[in-house]
Amino acid sequence: MAKLPSIAKRFDSAVKASDHARQIADLQTEIERLRHAQSPELEAQLSVLREQLKAQSGEQDIAIALIDPNPYQPRQTITPESVHTLAKTLAKDGQITPVIVIPQGERYLLWDGQRRWEASQQLGWETIRAVTAPMPSDLHRKALLTFVHHEDLNPLDKAEAIVKEVSSATDLDEETIPVILSTVLRRLERQKQVQQLNTIVSADADEQQGHLHQLGVSPSEAGVLLALTELALYPPSVRSNLMPMLSLPLDLKTAIRDRGLKGAHALALASLSAKNLKVAERKATKERLEATEQVLTQKLTVAQTRELVRQIKAKFVTAEAPASKTVNTAVKRLKKLTPSTLETTSREQLESLHRALKTKLAEVEALLS
Repeated sequence: MAKLPSIAKRFDSAVKASDHARQIADLQTEIERLRHAQSPELEAQLSVLREQLKAQSGEQDIAIALIDPNPYQPRQTITPESVHTLAKTLAKDGQITPVIVIPQGERYLLWDGQRRWEASQQLGWETIRAVTAPMPSDLHRKALLTFVHHEDLNPLDKAEAIVKEVSSATDLDEETIPVILSTVLRRLERQKQVQQLNTIVSADADEQQGHLHQLGVSPSEAGVLLALTELALYPPSVRSNLMPMLSLPLDLKTAIRDRGLKGAHALALASLSAKNLKVAERKATKERLEATEQVLTQKLTVAQTRELVRQIKAKFVTAEAPASKTVNTAVKRLKKLTPSTLETTSREQLESLHRALKTKLAEVEALLS
């Protein structure tokens, strides 16, 4: 694969203050592209942003009490364990990388460095080293593009952030977006046209509109598909891997956020529902919580988790025997014995039928009881 162009070349010359916001926006676009390409150079490239901001505003010690968290931060799950681990590193080695903040009057909005900021508070620091950036015009989108392709961003946080961004881009309610996405993809799959979405992802804006028109999608469906492709996301993958996270029961969402339960494990555990186990909701939740605890404490793989779920289901659900063609045929034939047919049948045949039915009825009742 050809070497990806270095972001640093964009900033070889000094950045004028009037061009600063545009340069930052351009850099974020390049970051998004590199994330989508899974470039190994990405983290090195990201450091260029901090260096440019440092050159513009200088690296400063800013009072932690003056920094507010970003309300549009896609990473909603930051476990106490990860913050504690980082705090130990900061205490030992000091702060190596400055956080990025956005001035807002006399206070600052945190853009990058949530865990470092929380860890510094845990250590009782009064200040943290930071560089400042101008306020982006679309803060949520910039924050999302920074995090959405991070491998360590859990799928629940990612799904919620993506739905929020799609809602912002389309003015659709967040609750309707998964439904719209699922509906249009099912229809395209039935029509064997879903592969054409690959073309839409790489096309320019005019071509995208033309392709969507040919696919016969509605305006709301087109809005959702375009919003996802603009985030460098493939709609079928979003539906399969991320949207199911939104419908997980609360106990599994809590386990993901607070204890680091993986998305694939959560989806397997979600099948331990009241409907599937044929029990009350409280009983199903109890079984799911106990299984989740076992998965986390024993660090089960996805395959082991699925086997655990299968074993639990076996305790509650008796496997049903496959339908018998012989029995189905016999039932159909009995239904054909209408009163008029029986009236024209000899007494000897009727008595024989009665004995056979009586015997079989007794056998059936014994099995049912």
